[in-house]
Amino acid sequence: MFHHSQRWIDDEGATEHENGSLQLSEGQSLTFVKHKSRFQKDHFHPEKPAKLRNSLLIAVGFLELANAGDFAANVWNMSPLPVYAVVLMAMGGTVALAMLYFVVKDSRLSWRNICGLRQERLYLLSQRDLAREQDRADMIRSLDCFLHVNFRELGTEYIDRIGMDILMGFGALVVGVGTYMAIGGDDRAVFLASNLLTGYIGNTPCAVYGLVNLGWSVYVWVRARRHKAVTAPGVQSTRFEQMLKSRTANVQLHSYVNGITGIVAGAASLATATQWWAYVVLIPCILTSGMLNWFWRNRVGYDRPFIRGEIYVDEDSLVNALRYADLCRQRVENSSSEPVFALLPELASFPSVLAVIMNNNLFEDFCLRILADQDLTARLFPEANDSVTIDAQRLSVVEDRVLLSQLLDVAKTVVNKAAPKCFVYKERWLLEALGCYMTALRVQEKSKEEDQMQAVPGEEYYPLKQESKWVFWK
Repeated sequence: MFHHSQRWIDDEGATEHENGSLQLSEGQSLTFVKHKSRFQKDHFHPEKPAKLRNSLLIAVGFLELANAGDFAANVWNMSPLPVYAVVLMAMGGTVALAMLYFVVKDSRLSWRNICGLRQERLYLLSQRDLAREQDRADMIRSLDCFLHVNFRELGTEYIDRIGMDILMGFGALVVGVGTYMAIGGDDRAVFLASNLLTGYIGNTPCAVYGLVNLGWSVYVWVRARRHKAVTAPGVQSTRFEQMLKSRTANVQLHSYVNGITGIVAGAASLATATQWWAYVVLIPCILTSGMLNWFWRNRVGYDRPFIRGEIYVDEDSLVNALRYADLCRQRVENSSSEPVFALLPELASFPSVLAVIMNNNLFEDFCLRILADQDLTARLFPEANDSVTIDAQRLSVVEDRVLLSQLLDVAKTVVNKAAPKCFVYKERWLLEALGCYMTALRVQEKSKEEDQMQAVPGEEYYPLKQESKWVFWK
């Protein structure tokens, strides 16, 4: 793992700050494979995802609009059809079917996250088994913390993204086809088929998603409340305590509104099959879904690296890492110069900028920007064909001045572009991890107290439970 302590002098020139001890790195070496396409230029993408990405598409926030595309077909359910009704049907069907492009694209982005999270979960579980064999309670607690974070993230990807895309996308497809068929409603068989597709068949998936989403939203809301209830001693009466409360409040607000919106929209969708007024109910649901999409991307979601090596955390390391991320964010936001110079007040050489990139999990972005430059790729990797492995250590010892200048320009561009969001994202997932860690610690302490109460007085005490009673759905 690439370790480097980033230091600087604060505004008063009296205190030296250092990167927090918590280091989750994407790795020193990443492999990329070339993706060939008929419709666009060949480009490289990671062989294995290195980080969870906040990649939710804006357009999928308006999937409810696609399911309302059958408005004209259900309201003017007659023959012959007025001309304006045909026009509205054509528009509604087109909107519903056009949404399938964004559904497929968002599903692919979500699947990349799922693959990375599943690999991470398998690794964490294997490490937990090893820690249990070695009777390392502190390591078990650390792994429980990240397993809980992983569980919530997997649930979000499975339910709030790819599950939504599949169910709502199928509904949009059926509604779109049924709406187009309604234009040819003079044929009795077509008329009946259209009624079925734009009726309960097309709108049932939306109702099913609403029910599943409601259950998941309740879990997320309760989980956030528990995080808010346990405050780490290291952040009490500090601004970090307020940040944790603000984070949990945002999560609770999103889950609360998301759960209600989904169930109301599902019920209204079923009602649209026979009641025109149900479309009026759908209007605020469509607007709210769009706002929830924006809220998730800008207030709740985050990027973070997947865990690939041994990791140990405690309250101090999480708080120190949070303090470092907060300090970097403030320096970037309050600086009048470019972010790279805010983070590196001294001369920004390529090794120093590369260290910032590695410490803040931007190496994948840096590599992708290198591979997007064909001339630079050809000079760095003359023998590369369909696969390229980029090693940070190898890049750090490049001596060619021209190459160093090009690499420095690319590195500065990556830092300048990514830094404003990078530290905001880092704060979000560190607050998530801190809440999970303190909850796991509380459960472990409670388990220990129960064991002590069950011990027989006068006999030597043996713990009845040898591991944390961490339950992922608690």
